[in-house]
Amino acid sequence: MVDAARQPKIDVRTYTEVESVEGFVGNFKVTLREKAKHVLADRCNGCGDCARVCPIEVPNYYEMNLAPRKAVYIPMSQSVPLVYTVDLDACIHCYKCVEACGPLKAIDFSQEDKYVQEDIGAIVVATGFGHFDPSVMEEYGYGRFPNVITSMEMERLNNSAGLTAGNLIRPSDRKNPQKLAFINCVGSRDKRYNPGCSNFCCMYSIKNAVLLKQMYPNVDITIYYMDIRTPSKGYEEFYDRAREMGIHFVQGRPSLITEDEETHNLFVHSEDISLGRVIEKEYDMVMLNQAAVPQPDQNHMSSVLNVVQSPGGWFMEYHPKLRPIDSPTDGIFFAGACQGPKDIPASVAAGSAAASRASRILHSEKWEIEPIVAVVWPDRCSATTKGRACGLCVKACPYGAVVIDGDKAAEIITAKCHGCGGCVAECPEDAITQMHYTDAQILSQIRALLADKPEEKILAFRCQWCSYGGADLAGTSHFEYTANERGLRVMCSARMDSDFIYEAYRLGAGAVLYSGCHPQDCHYITGQKVGAKRADRLKKMFERMNMTDGRFRVEWISAAEGDKYARVLNEMQMTLDNMSPEELRDEIERLKPDMEKRLKRFPGVPGVSEAMDYSDTLVDAILKAKETS
Repeated sequence: MVDAARQPKIDVRTYTEVESVEGFVGNFKVTLREKAKHVLADRCNGCGDCARVCPIEVPNYYEMNLAPRKAVYIPMSQSVPLVYTVDLDACIHCYKCVEACGPLKAIDFSQEDKYVQEDIGAIVVATGFGHFDPSVMEEYGYGRFPNVITSMEMERLNNSAGLTAGNLIRPSDRKNPQKLAFINCVGSRDKRYNPGCSNFCCMYSIKNAVLLKQMYPNVDITIYYMDIRTPSKGYEEFYDRAREMGIHFVQGRPSLITEDEETHNLFVHSEDISLGRVIEKEYDMVMLNQAAVPQPDQNHMSSVLNVVQSPGGWFMEYHPKLRPIDSPTDGIFFAGACQGPKDIPASVAAGSAAASRASRILHSEKWEIEPIVAVVWPDRCSATTKGRACGLCVKACPYGAVVIDGDKAAEIITAKCHGCGGCVAECPEDAITQMHYTDAQILSQIRALLADKPEEKILAFRCQWCSYGGADLAGTSHFEYTANERGLRVMCSARMDSDFIYEAYRLGAGAVLYSGCHPQDCHYITGQKVGAKRADRLKKMFERMNMTDGRFRVEWISAAEGDKYARVLNEMQMTLDNMSPEELRDEIERLKPDMEKRLKRFPGVPGVSEAMDYSDTLVDAILKAKETS
């Protein structure tokens, strides 16, 4: 941190919060709130005279509230910059700090928060993780039993620069403990709280145990664990070293901790899987190795940065394998544990990668994006035709690329658009199109694919990134599936417009497959969710129309599931085979008026009528050529 502060091209802003982020890659407008320290940074020399005379003491967050700090303080002795802060919530305005500061005159109670706007090219988010509060697990007694502590409290008690100068003591009587129990997976791998693994806790627990064993060779340490996970380089060897040092390991999650009210010793009740029985052991002190969880303000930062969160609350990366440190918003990158639990080597690697990715933007005069972006026809938007914008396009866009200013027509910020097509398909006025995947282009393909014997065809809508890859794998792997399948590619299931499905059935398609990514694999964050909602609406509508079950099918297929793609198509073919040709034709004719009714606005979309006429001309020519041959 000292090196960073001394680097002339790095501006360290401590005690500062990000209020808002606007703009796009290379052109972000970031508003910062520099909170008032009530100490002038250019005058304070960090001598600490103000803190020494301050009469007010409050719990010290840095010391895990195990020790006090003054109302005028620095978080720790190595703080950068070494400038004190006055905590006005605790201050009683006795002004002793002002007197102690003397001629420096660094204390300024009139100082107020300052808002600053900066032009930023790229953003790296490194907000870290929070700690699970084990007090909610009443069975462990944290907060009730003084000698039940957390792993971070153990860190401070065992640190030579901590509140006890490295002398490990029991909080209840300040004696040195002789028997210690460490309990892993407190709040993690637990369906009640956090179902996922916290990644680094096994090694963290072993590290603390080894450090204590080195300082106090005679101390008895037992680690209770579900599984010891040591997947990285040198980790298994470190685990072996801990066992060689005499640290005990018991496989089993403790179910209860009780306390002797007189001695404050603790009894840990647990199953020992190796022995195959329940055990109870007495300890002087118990350390809870709690889960890593997202920061308390993760939701707020997600909305400020316009980045989405995974189901566990962590920031979600663009792609977990191919772009693991990129956010879905171009120009914003993740480093460290803000996107999920990471240990130190992984955090360092992510930080280096994020810096490298950000530097590509900062060293580029222009930034190229994919040309498959949405475009609005302002004269068709409901803001123009009905006097107010419906806003459905804004809700459908996970990137914040669609903006509506008052009663004006919607606009697309091209630099933010990733081309999922969700806004295009959701627009009830057909006022948005997508470059290279326009309604006219897709309709032309549908008409061509269903030109000859449409009732025998299965029209498969595939998303670019997953189900299209699954279809490709089915072919290259030589999986057998019906030859009546006709595939059509769009960028995302979010682009699969209801009107495309209606047109396919109006033209007499035997069946339609609506396929895309699994929810967790979507290339466009929430694109699959938008497409899935639309698919559910269509399914319910076709059920009300008494369409034969199986003629419209929704499946989420990954690029690796070529066998599933083939199986789904064969099952759809069986559905058609089980209907007689007369039954199928009668159903197609019965549903045709409903489909036409729902398509009454579609021919008015720019380019659609021309494309239909042109495709019909081509199809007629092809069919005539086939007849003559």
